Amino acid sequence: MPVQSLTDQQDETLIPAIAAAAPTVVPPEQGAVWAYPQPDFDDERIVFTMVSAMLGRIHLSGRLDLLSGHQLDLVTAAIEVYRTYRRALADGIPRWPLGIPGWRDGWLALAIDCDDETFLAVWRRDSTEPTCDVPLSPASVSLLYPVDAAPCWTNDDTLRITLPEPYTARLLRLTNNPPGKA
Repeated sequence: MPVQSLTDQQDETLIPAIAAAAPTVVPPEQGAVWAYPQPDFDDERIVFTMVSAMLGRIHLSGRLDLLSGHQLDLVTAAIEVYRTYRRALADGIPRWPLGIPGWRDGWLALAIDCDDETFLAVWRRDSTEPTCDVPLSPASVSLLYPVDAAPCWTNDDTLRITLPEPYTARLLRLTNNPPGKA
């Protein structure tokens, strides 16, 4: 199937706005987002960079050969997680629980609905607020990436995400109640 490279933007802080808006013009399975993890990035910046590509088609670049073993493990984990659901994206329906992303928005979210589960990417950019209410109320929530991070949400009437540092991101799997079941 065709692939559309969405940007050559190399500033990882700007890519989430492009990645989150991309499904307005190209299907998720065709929208290629470049991920550029760099050796001078801390763990959260690598996660931020990788999440930006994980609801489209990952195009990996940068000086991967200069990453430490731990940094390379973060990138490898992202690819392994991505392989578990990437085929579902072809039938997924995108939605924007925080609205269509603005270029400078402090919080961004992209959800891809795939049957009875939803894949949700949430980015905190330069927002001074560590918590964001995402107007979703799934039956259950699990963290997909980064695989060993602490839970960052509460799920009552709405999904409340807490990311204590700017330029952090998480990829979550939301499981919805099947029709006719509570």
